[in-house]
Amino acid sequence: MQFGEVRFDRQQGELYHQGRDERWQLPRAEFLVLTQLLDHPNIPLSKERLRCAGEAKPVMSGSAVVKAVFTLRKFLDNEAERLQTVPGKGYCWVREVVSSVPESSPPRARPRWLGGAAVALALLMLLVFYFSVRPTPLPEVQRMETVQLAQQSVSLIQVMQSDVTDRHLAPIAQQLRQGLSRCARSPWHTYYLALSNDGQVLNLTLRGEEDGLPTLRNLKISDFRLQPGFDQGEWLREVKLCE
Repeated sequence: MQFGEVRFDRQQGELYHQGRDERWQLPRAEFLVLTQLLDHPNIPLSKERLRCAGEAKPVMSGSAVVKAVFTLRKFLDNEAERLQTVPGKGYCWVREVVSSVPESSPPRARPRWLGGAAVALALLMLLVFYFSVRPTPLPEVQRMETVQLAQQSVSLIQVMQSDVTDRHLAPIAQQLRQGLSRCARSPWHTYYLALSNDGQVLNLTLRGEEDGLPTLRNLKISDFRLQPGFDQGEWLREVKLCE
């Protein structure tokens, strides 16, 4: 399936961006979200429906759906406007519609007022459509820094969606810096760190390059206790930062 510069291979579970010559093997959540939206083009799907992925019970968390939409938009780049947020309804994949106008005899002259009314109506419909289904902007990257390893430097990017996640993310980022400082080298050149609004899901995305091709690794660490222990560094024991 082709949309703009991006091709989706459903059987391989892979997105290929022709403009950047970049391939991405979709993680499970991103694959499930994308296939559901593609199977129901121009129809808003709620977060709860996307969580279930066609099953009777949810197969992923709500924060996993939000992160999947975020990472899909990031990879789609110029095609990200196809994946839109519909306020109060969920997410929608907008399929491009190309219309062709058949040749016909020259149109009859119409009253000027009729043309002006048509233009005004078209502008009104465009404004209604824009304010009802315009995509929610991606969370801004608010903090980016360079971490020095023994033999190279890497980038650490913290993605924060609110002041609450900002406060909780700061000590986690410090733990990540300390963990990276113990690495001599790493196959990853960029580390993205994000925390769900409820503070129970830590998302770590690693970007690198192998044999001249971009590589991507997504890690999701969950802690559903009343007081998640991310700030205690427990999650670092589950992650191999330098491999």
